Amino acid sequence: MLTPAKNLSTETMSKLAQAKGNKYTLLYLPFHGVVTALRAMIVMSDAEYTFIHPDNWKEEKTMTPFGSMPVLYETSQTGETLELAELSVLEYYIGQKYGWVGGNFWENNLVKMYHSSTQSLYDKLVTTVVRAPKEHYDQMMDIYVSSILPEWIKYHEQHLQANGSNGHYVGDKLTIADFKTASILDNLFTLTGERYISREKTPGIMAVYDNLEKQPKYAAWKASEAWKLYDELNKKLVRF
Repeated sequence: MLTPAKNLSTETMSKLAQAKGNKYTLLYLPFHGVVTALRAMIVMSDAEYTFIHPDNWKEEKTMTPFGSMPVLYETSQTGETLELAELSVLEYYIGQKYGWVGGNFWENNLVKMYHSSTQSLYDKLVTTVVRAPKEHYDQMMDIYVSSILPEWIKYHEQHLQANGSNGHYVGDKLTIADFKTASILDNLFTLTGERYISREKTPGIMAVYDNLEKQPKYAAWKASEAWKLYDELNKKLVRF
């Protein structure tokens, strides 16, 4: 873990955060968990980065803003380190810096709307299935895939088709909403195969997935040993 700079004004922090050449250090557990999209954004940001994992979380958690992960440390070229936490905040923060939040005020809020909806889908997967007692896992999974998931698919496919099924939620540019949906699809494919989502059944949703898969840096990240190790442990721990 890095030590954040203290006693800096918010004006100074803002200037440091917007400076060129900053390095990111993301603290999270050594599997995908909730940060699949965030890690992908950082990989595609063109910034130098390191993904670190806690050595002794019981002690380290007291040093984080809310006793939870992920935590992003951003170090400037002059050596000051800024600290920021909370998943959706971090995704939006990175999205703001690299132009992935829409082109105007209204698009910005549309992007947040679609992003929030998919985050909710993931949160429900965690609360409904992952945290269910082992003896109720199959039952809760049935509830998730029979009622929660189909509703998300229905409305997201409608919105994406209304935008021309061009692989984007808003306009014709990559946004954090695209990252969020593409990242959860790998989990859903592991859980359900193509029973609910496929190029034939949901062309709009699959266009988002395919568009991101074509991005060279994203493809290279998914082909890396680090990504594969995260994926292997994720499936071992939570089955997807």
